[in-house]
Amino acid sequence: MPYLTSEDDVFLHYTDEGKGATIFLIHGWTVNHKFFKDNIMVLSKTHRVVTLDLRGHGHSWSRPSTCNLPQAARDVRRVIEHLDLDDVTIAGWSMGAAVIFNYFDLFGGEKLKGAVYIDMTPCILKVDGWEHALFGSLDWRMAVKLQRDILVDRLTFASGTVSACFKGGKCPDEATLEWGVAESMLTSTEVTLEYWTSLLNQDWRTQLPETPVPVLLTYGAKSVVYPTALGEALHRMIPSSRLVMFNDSGHSPFIEEPERWNEEVVRFAA
Repeated sequence: MPYLTSEDDVFLHYTDEGKGATIFLIHGWTVNHKFFKDNIMVLSKTHRVVTLDLRGHGHSWSRPSTCNLPQAARDVRRVIEHLDLDDVTIAGWSMGAAVIFNYFDLFGGEKLKGAVYIDMTPCILKVDGWEHALFGSLDWRMAVKLQRDILVDRLTFASGTVSACFKGGKCPDEATLEWGVAESMLTSTEVTLEYWTSLLNQDWRTQLPETPVPVLLTYGAKSVVYPTALGEALHRMIPSSRLVMFNDSGHSPFIEEPERWNEEVVRFAA
């Protein structure tokens, strides 16, 4: 189980499989790299596939008050430098895409040749002129209530979060739900709230037209997490982008339609 040490001495767990052009997969909020397990198995047959458990997630350690999106982007950069990677196609699911937004802010397009966004918005709050918020309706009042729900009953919150990842907001089977909740519960409540606060305080809409690398947008047509026409909106905002809609997926097209998602990413990476 490979680890490296961050610049602030946090042990970060990563995986490195296969050979060829590099695809770097970044997971979402409260989960870990194992959610990409089927993608890694397929993609690593033709590519070098790297993942990272973001600090405080999975098998990576954390420090108090350091679990935020800019630091996550610096940790990604640390992995890229440690493995001497270049021309990386970086893919981020949900909060993982927000990590990529922060990477662009800190490092531009250095070491990257393309980015894949998986069902994520540049601004999770519903504000004037922006309808593509989390659940299509998240405002500050709802954000505070969600924070309270995390503190009151983390297990119920984890169950709801995992279910919301699938089309219609329903897990395909009980075994998938139990596995997803168990992995999510590895992330402490404190870490969960730190990243939530970081997400709430970011808005990357003005960055999108200046995105330094081409972008592949992969969005689920049946997402309850982002039920609005978010993919189409981002396609209009990012000049060098391509939109692929997954009609039988919710928030997790790489899990729900893995064969097609893998094919699209391989085509884009080429």
